[in-house]
Formats: sequence, C-alpha cells, structure tokens
Amino acid sequence: MKKHLKKQPKNSILNLKKTEILEPLKFADVFFSVSTLPAHLKTLRKWRDDVALGTDKTKGFNPANLLYDHELTVKLLEAAWLLKKMNPGKLNIDKESPKVSKWYFRTEQKKLKHYPKNLKTSEIIKPAKVLKKVFKPFNLTQYREILNTWLYDATSNNFLEESLSKHEVITVYEQLVRLFEAMWLINSRKETIND
Repeated sequence: MKKHLKKQPKNSILNLKKTEILEPLKFADVFFSVSTLPAHLKTLRKWRDDVALGTDKTKGFNPANLLYDHELTVKLLEAAWLLKKMNPGKLNIDKESPKVSKWYFRTEQKKLKHYPKNLKTSEIIKPAKVLKKVFKPFNLTQYREILNTWLYDATSNNFLEESLSKHEVITVYEQLVRLFEAMWLINSRKETIND
C-alpha cells in the first residue's frame, strides 16, 4: 500500500486553499474571526495539557472541536511558512528609540483589544521575525507530524511519553503561542503592510 501512496515534497502546503496560498493573510483573517487571540491561546494551552498530562480528567476536549482546532493551527502554520519571507506587519519605528516604541505600543494597545505578551520589542516592531524563528526548531513538515501526534494523543488513552518528549511539547507550545501572537499582530496591522 505504501508504494502506491504519492509522497508529498517536504514542507509543501497541503491544507490552504489556492486563494489563501496566493494571499496567506486571508487565512489569518479566518483564524482570528473564529476566536479571539486569548481564546485561541486558552485552547492551545488546554490541548497541550491534554497531551502532556494524559489523564482521563484532563481529556475534556470534544473530538470534533479538537480536530477543527488542529486544522486551523496547521493552516496557520502553512500561512506563516508562506509569509516568513515577506515583511508583513512591520512598523516603521526605529527600535533604537525606546521612548517612541513605548509610546507607539501604548497607542496601539488602546486601539487593539488584545496585545502580545510573549514577544520582544523588536518582534512587535517586526512580527515577521517571529515567523522565521518559529521554523528554526522544526520545519513545516515536522510541525504537521507533531501536531498530528498531539491530535492522536489528546483523543486517545495513550500517554505522551509513548510518542513525544516533554521538551518537544513545551517547545512546540511556546513557538505556537508566539506564532499566534505574531500572526494576530500582523492581521491587525494588515492595512499598513509593507512588503
């Protein structure tokens, strides 16, 4: 059977629609129209806990919702993979002038409902930096494989240590938190994108 399956090229885009491939920011808009940034982060944390702790008490996800969240997360990773070579959401602020940066961040925070808590000043100025850094520990294909394992582990009676290390879970979780925040910021600034 395996001989007949066509192997996909490494890091290929498998889940985004053609229009989203051409304009990856379209999916960021979809992602954040489904839930707010805090709701996505809460769901991600619960998913991580279900995978890492693996007890019957923690496995409280509705499997259909978990599958949907998995698909959204994988698609957001694919959109980020496409956007990482661009400079979306970049502010024209000199990072060397902290007073101007702080003033702008306070002003932007007042306009926007949520604001990143896990990004450095330089990453808030240029969120595309995060997109590049997210793919340093794992490439797109590896993220998909790990998130498929998360999906399996969160919906099964197996415990995580049979499939992923705690370090992998923590690293993926931390990278996804930063990705969600950066993509939210990019999506919020999409009117001022400078390619």
